[in-house]
Amino acid sequence: MIQPMLLLLILKKPTHGYELIQSFNALHEDEIVEPGTIYRNLRRMEKEGFVLSNWEATETGPARRNYAITRAGLKALQGAVLKLKQQKKEIEDFLTEYSDLAAKEGHSDEN
Repeated sequence: MIQPMLLLLILKKPTHGYELIQSFNALHEDEIVEPGTIYRNLRRMEKEGFVLSNWEATETGPARRNYAITRAGLKALQGAVLKLKQQKKEIEDFLTEYSDLAAKEGHSDEN
């Protein structure tokens, strides 16, 4: 789920790794992802052609590596969205079946 989220964040706003880490972790406060994990995924996505990077000099510090999504990255994101929608439907179907059975059998399905 890391790569689709990174692709979505980059599609929303092409930016540098540190900002991606902050944005990613702000959305996943319950499970913080280490910077190394984010950077490894960014490098992997660049090798796969899903993102492009370029170095940009800054006035106040070291150069930053900025990331932008490619057409292949957009297709990968769209594929991930379709897969997640299918998984969501399967989970919803399962939970409906379970709730129906629990109600029929007199079991509580709350936890």
